[in-house]
Amino acid sequence: MINYSNINGHLVAAGEASLKVSDLSVLRGFAIFDFFLFRKGHPLFLNDYLDRFYRSAQLLHMEVPFSKTDFARQIIQLIERNGQEEGGIRLLLTGGYSPDGYSPAEPNVLILQYPLPAKTWQSSQGIKLMTHTFLREIPEVKTTNYVTGISLLPELKRCGFDDLLFVENGEWIRESVRSNFFLVFDGQRVVTPGNKVLLGVTRKQILHLAGKRYPVEERDVHISELKEAHEAFFTSTIKGVLPVVQIDDQLIGDGKPGLVSAQLYQDFISHVEAYLEEQSRKARQLMEA
Repeated sequence: MINYSNINGHLVAAGEASLKVSDLSVLRGFAIFDFFLFRKGHPLFLNDYLDRFYRSAQLLHMEVPFSKTDFARQIIQLIERNGQEEGGIRLLLTGGYSPDGYSPAEPNVLILQYPLPAKTWQSSQGIKLMTHTFLREIPEVKTTNYVTGISLLPELKRCGFDDLLFVENGEWIRESVRSNFFLVFDGQRVVTPGNKVLLGVTRKQILHLAGKRYPVEERDVHISELKEAHEAFFTSTIKGVLPVVQIDDQLIGDGKPGLVSAQLYQDFISHVEAYLEEQSRKARQLMEA
């Protein structure tokens, strides 16, 4: 059971965590967030997520009122106090209690803990995507604005698709609502859009792992290249590596999950386990010091 949240650096009962309605996150949707998992009590790739969180704040001229070291300490403290071995952590930085309903004020910072998200897809089968002409506003920033994705959920369900693929001007493939997008060409060349996308932390790990086995490219990807791809897959915090088998009415490759995505899925699992073992070793050393 999750008993605590952290609001502005203070532990509070989870059921009492709240903001006033004058916060700009409520009035104008002006806020950034990040989300990551923890396992065996250790946050996964915490430094990478904090780096992205602080960069998002900087790009929106917001200031996180804690150093990264102090912020990390608060996250670890929350996990320890809630006493769960695995789960999710959401970080939020809001525009604060605006005096006029528009101008930013002193920000509010929330650290919220959740149970480990359940999988709602079958990685062995792959998923189907529907393209949508769209480019997120300030795509390098992880804001709380998910209006486009949420508003299209009924359309996705009606048409039998699992998720969206955003295409800028109907030409340039960018990303999905909550995932980065990869293609595989020539059976081994791994390609992902390199501009106008959120630089995902899982994306970073997969690029590193893929580079050990395959040629890797970060570049603009035109919609016409889909017909040449042998495989496609998503990466995200929750999904890890998830094969994509169809986009609109076009099958990718033979319409089945491919060997490259399967290999990278296994590589990522091993990578996470190695990361957790390293974090456990460091924790033991601190206790013995």
